[in-house]
Amino acid sequence: MPWPFCPGCRSTLLVDEGGGIECSVCPYRDNLSSLKEIPTKVTYSSDRPIPLWAKSDAEQAALKKSQQPTRATIEEPCVKCGAPEVGYYTVQLRSVDEGQTVFYECPQCNHTWSINN
Repeated sequence: MPWPFCPGCRSTLLVDEGGGIECSVCPYRDNLSSLKEIPTKVTYSSDRPIPLWAKSDAEQAALKKSQQPTRATIEEPCVKCGAPEVGYYTVQLRSVDEGQTVFYECPQCNHTWSINN
């Protein structure tokens, strides 16, 4: 008998404290002692990633640095230091029928500014 399903209707069997087995759908009843072997199956979960808070300070710093966003670059001079190339990204901050806001960031002096398109 494939445990824990009823051999008559394939419904899940219920087990009481005394070892009695009964089906809640059909009239099937039996006892655990009548089973030659109760099948068991062991499963193992895959390894889970270690949360950031559980890592060492050096690992946290390296991970945060590697997750820094990389910016697309454009040949536009920095308004503060005059560097010839700056990084940029766009975000839709206003309503959908208006343009996006472009944020610029200078890789040399870290100055940031934005322009509404």
